[in-house]
Amino acid sequence: MTHSKLLLLLMLLLASSAVQGEELPPAQTGVARDQTGQTLDDLLNMEITVASAKPALPSEAPAVVSVITREEMELSGARDLIDVLRMVPGFDFGVDIWNVVGVGFRGIFAQNGRVKLTVDGMGFNDLLYGNVPFGSHFPVEQMERIEIIRGPGSAMYGNFAELAVVNVVTRIGAEVPGIQASSTTGLFDRGFARQNLNAKYGATIGDSGYFGISLFGGLAQRSAKTYTDQSGGRWDMRNDSDLQTGNVNLNYRQGNLNARFIYDNHLITHRDGYGDVLPDDYRVRFVTSIGQLSYRAQITDNLRLTPLFEATVQQPWRNTGVPVSDVTYYDPTVQKYALNLKADWDLARWASTLFGAEYEWEYARYGGDEPTRKYQFPDGKQSIDFNRFALYNEWLLKTPLVNVTAGVRLEKHSEYDPSVVPRISLTRSFGDTNVKAIYNRAFRAPTIEQTAAALKTGNKLETETADVVELEASHRFDARNHLSVNLFDIRINHPINYYYDFVNDLDAYKNEGRIGTRGVEAEYRFRDDWGHLALRYSFYRVTNTGSDIFRVPGHDDVFVALPAHKVTLDAGYKVTRNLNLNTTLVFVGDRYGFDRVDPATGEPEVNRHSPELVANLYLLYRNAFWKGVDVGLGVFDLFGANHEFIQPYNGGHAPLPGPGREYVLRISYTPGI
Repeated sequence: MTHSKLLLLLMLLLASSAVQGEELPPAQTGVARDQTGQTLDDLLNMEITVASAKPALPSEAPAVVSVITREEMELSGARDLIDVLRMVPGFDFGVDIWNVVGVGFRGIFAQNGRVKLTVDGMGFNDLLYGNVPFGSHFPVEQMERIEIIRGPGSAMYGNFAELAVVNVVTRIGAEVPGIQASSTTGLFDRGFARQNLNAKYGATIGDSGYFGISLFGGLAQRSAKTYTDQSGGRWDMRNDSDLQTGNVNLNYRQGNLNARFIYDNHLITHRDGYGDVLPDDYRVRFVTSIGQLSYRAQITDNLRLTPLFEATVQQPWRNTGVPVSDVTYYDPTVQKYALNLKADWDLARWASTLFGAEYEWEYARYGGDEPTRKYQFPDGKQSIDFNRFALYNEWLLKTPLVNVTAGVRLEKHSEYDPSVVPRISLTRSFGDTNVKAIYNRAFRAPTIEQTAAALKTGNKLETETADVVELEASHRFDARNHLSVNLFDIRINHPINYYYDFVNDLDAYKNEGRIGTRGVEAEYRFRDDWGHLALRYSFYRVTNTGSDIFRVPGHDDVFVALPAHKVTLDAGYKVTRNLNLNTTLVFVGDRYGFDRVDPATGEPEVNRHSPELVANLYLLYRNAFWKGVDVGLGVFDLFGANHEFIQPYNGGHAPLPGPGREYVLRISYTPGI
């Protein structure tokens, strides 16, 4: 029996047992709730902290924001952050190198430190390049919600927050008590897809304390398809494209004292290298350990002082399964120690301010003592260090005419010129209608490897800056319907781009011409007793093309790999009180990639990828068989669109196959429900 027939049979049996065991939910009057029990107003009135010093409603936050709740992720059966973020306007993904998939936003490839990812407020961009590897990495089973700034966050977050900020709030980060365990199993048409195991424990301590721990282990395959490089070389990825993750998360709070720790170990198996298929498997590892200690001191009724210490140790892009003399041998260790002091002062009911200062010391060292290793810091040194200092200030003024949020950040690095990034947001409510006007200057400072490369080549880099203007309008029609629309204009000045210095045989970086995009995003939400619907659309067009590596020959209105048009649909139906049927659709327009090389000229040829629709179907049965047990069955990429991750720059890499059709079984247990 094929996987699809077996899964269909299981879904029918599950639905049949659920329907026989329950009556359909009675019609209700008044407030409309969806399958999760959440009303539309619950979502609109959910306070978030990702965009400002003070908690704010999404409609009043000084940024264009999205919030994805745990219930939404559970109902959709999302397997990883790629599934979640592809449903959010503006986000998409492309391959970099070494089977590593990175994020793009509003048409611009952002893998190199333009989108900041934090987990419970702790940064996960690697300190050497600013990268974050996506795909079966960050466990959605542990997430309580995801708060997203769809726009710059440099004034608050500093480096890596030039275009967007994604803050994952875990269940223990949100201090959710109780025990929870889950198992997720996936199969492709051609074999094994994934196996995840997750466990979480949280408990309150006295009247003002909390302790939580979560553990996650996962093994997945990127794809069961075959990768074909630009010259025709082939790599069968079935059971040979491992994505392995181990994760430990701890949270302890006693009163105003809070201690947090995360250990994350992610291993990727690849044979695609820099584009050409390699004869043997290679493994690259990303290891991150982060510890954070903070204390919130209530100085007066209106003044709070919070000192924070954070220590980070990373080993990103670690490739030590080859001899030290191999050009791909890479064994870095990066340490960062940061001190932060902020003062939050409520001056009046209509005015508050936040002052803060940060100091960071970064130290990087290469392993492998042999002088034959390729990667060395300037002057042949094995280590390098830098420091960074920042001051920031934010004001919130509530007036009868308009609410004003204004802030500025000054940041000075020991090797580059200071960055000054202001932001201002004006928000106003007219009953059920809300409008925003937002301006941000953001920056992306050279990372450790980029700074070191500039010192070696003598080509000093300028800090990359972005000027971003956004307008948003939203309207709540009634207790069931809500619509929001936003416009954006992005101009990135002096973008830092990679090139290879053939004269000195070095990886190198340089500032190039301005790049920019302009576009529109929209979201319509509907919620009722019987289910929910979220319809989202995003569009961009290129305004400044900058470097040739992003340009599509003959199509100057779009960048490589990232579609100009994207439409997503998240729709769910409550079959019975405990049985939910959910579908998610992702439609993208034309995409362009450099798939192959012209044999006559040896130059890469651009190829048009036709529009595609990825459809997913997921059935979730809550309290199945006994209380606290949830069972989910799903088919992802139902119609076999076989989405590919295209390289978002002309770097010699052909499109990397994505997961394709996958059959998923998820079982979770939460005692005490």
